[in-house]
Amino acid sequence: MKRIVAALAIDKSDDFVIEKANELKKRTGAKVTYVHAAETPFFDFASLSNKEEDIAKITEELFNSLKDRVELEKSDIVVTFSKAWELILKTAKSCEADIVVLGNMSKNRAVFYLGSTAKKVLEKIGTPIFIARDKPLDKKIIIQTDLGKYTMRANDVKNFLKSTANTEYIYANTASFGVAVPYTTISVHSLEFVKDEIEKNVNDFKKSRKDAPIVTLEIENNISDTIKEYAQKNDFSLTVLASRNLAGLNPIIFGSTASKIAQVVDTNLLITFVEDEE
Repeated sequence: MKRIVAALAIDKSDDFVIEKANELKKRTGAKVTYVHAAETPFFDFASLSNKEEDIAKITEELFNSLKDRVELEKSDIVVTFSKAWELILKTAKSCEADIVVLGNMSKNRAVFYLGSTAKKVLEKIGTPIFIARDKPLDKKIIIQTDLGKYTMRANDVKNFLKSTANTEYIYANTASFGVAVPYTTISVHSLEFVKDEIEKNVNDFKKSRKDAPIVTLEIENNISDTIKEYAQKNDFSLTVLASRNLAGLNPIIFGSTASKIAQVVDTNLLITFVEDEE
């Protein structure tokens, strides 16, 4: 990891962004670029003539808030008038970022935040996204899996984060409450057949992924709440969700199980994009 882009909103969520960016920088030696988008309301015509002055003030404010918390000689600060997601994408691309750190999604902001800046960034970027919350960076790590090849490998996650944390793969057994996902196309078969197929796939996954144990969760209400409760009960601090990198489409994340998990879990989130294997 050589470059981190950390998006600041000038609110409480910045504490978590700065904390995680700092720790990643210390572990990896990466340089951090802090970015803030000063979005001018479309009706505020008077402020358009003061852009340079406003940017100077905001940059100074950010500098003062960061100077006692980070090594600024090893960091950049970028402030500009633009949409936040556009600035994040542009900066991540221009500096070839290895990871983008975004602010905390509190429960009352989860849907809004996923529906705006974070959602647009995730839809258009192939760079891993770290959503920072009030948890240690990687005390214990969950990697949510559908048993497919696009699940990021546990060793790859730990190498990427320079981590020695305990890691588990988590598979939510949807057949346990009568929904045969991803076997809906063979729903004419018995539920027992589906369960046998799932057990076979779990065993195959275990054989191919010996770098961490796999835990199968029986679903009681819904997948996202079950994973959230498991993470809370077992003191996990980071949830890893993976998407196949489809050059901006990323349907596995949004409108899917992973999207629901991202909105309810209170751990940090690492959302990765896995390339097709040759």
